[in-house]
Amino acid sequence: MGALYLASVEAPGKTAICAGIGRKLLSQGRKVGFIKPVQLTETSSADGYEDATFIKEAFGLSESTEMLSPVRLSRRDLWRNLTDEVEGFTQKIRQAYARISRGKDVVLMEGFSDLGVDKVATLACYTVAEALDAKVVVVLRYSSDLSPSRIAQVAKKLEQRLLGVVINFAPESRIEMVRQHMTTLFQEAGINVLGMLPEVRTLLGVSVRELAEILDGEILTCPEGTGELVENVMLGAMTPDSGIDYFNRKGNKVAVVRGDRPDMQLAALETSTKCLIVADNSKPLPTVIYQAEDKHVPIMVVKQNTFGVIAGIEEALARASFHNPQKLRTLENVLDDYFDFKTLYAGLGLEA
Repeated sequence: MGALYLASVEAPGKTAICAGIGRKLLSQGRKVGFIKPVQLTETSSADGYEDATFIKEAFGLSESTEMLSPVRLSRRDLWRNLTDEVEGFTQKIRQAYARISRGKDVVLMEGFSDLGVDKVATLACYTVAEALDAKVVVVLRYSSDLSPSRIAQVAKKLEQRLLGVVINFAPESRIEMVRQHMTTLFQEAGINVLGMLPEVRTLLGVSVRELAEILDGEILTCPEGTGELVENVMLGAMTPDSGIDYFNRKGNKVAVVRGDRPDMQLAALETSTKCLIVADNSKPLPTVIYQAEDKHVPIMVVKQNTFGVIAGIEEALARASFHNPQKLRTLENVLDDYFDFKTLYAGLGLEA
């Protein structure tokens, strides 16, 4: 049985790549398990089981979310467990892993961010990987100055346990040039690049439902469309162009329009719009509502003015979660094109 621990130097992408790899394995008929060995209580939002709940649904797992995220500790207590009480800690992790891994071909583990930067996250990676005899993949965020030095010490410590790195959010327009450069750079340092993933707008988007929660908006039409992802934002401002020409500049968008501009509201609905947000707590005219229903576009009424709405959307985009079926399907396609599953399988002892 293979065990894979995923960690990251920066936060974005770890859960997503874990989910994408798992879905690929499932599509090939393999039995896949998941565990988030340790959850820090200080960084948990809501009940702290969001990632485990998402993966449970994505993989069709029968275990409870509590079993998938079995150990919850404060940062201080985790450090003490990793240093002073390491035997008791590793025994607890092994017991949880043994329950999850029964009947599985592969178990994927989501570790911490800030690997190689934060001493707690780094020591947790070393300790858990050693205790469970797991291989490790590290997720990095692309930047023009990215180099193997970011994880040199981690690679040296993990040695053969490190299968390689995945570099996320590379510029799509230069993906092949960047891939060749980074692959050579890391290989010269003895580190495999398992994937160079492009920045895809869909994966950075936010759902209409998430926008409604942030903006405290009221959905007037087509609530079934609130799961749709928004990739662009357009403000229905005064423009010398016709409204339709203006809104046609961007697709898959949310259009933010003042309540006293039904002409711009109707124009937005004639283009690729995922949601029409009407500002100033103004209810749209019946003709606008009819058009939105005919086009299956949710209308959201909010109390804020247009500038307040834009600020709220920026906040929602910054907090956007990967926990969305459409994002997962998109990522599966990206991994098929840009991830080296053959090397991963070999490292886990699986047949390609």
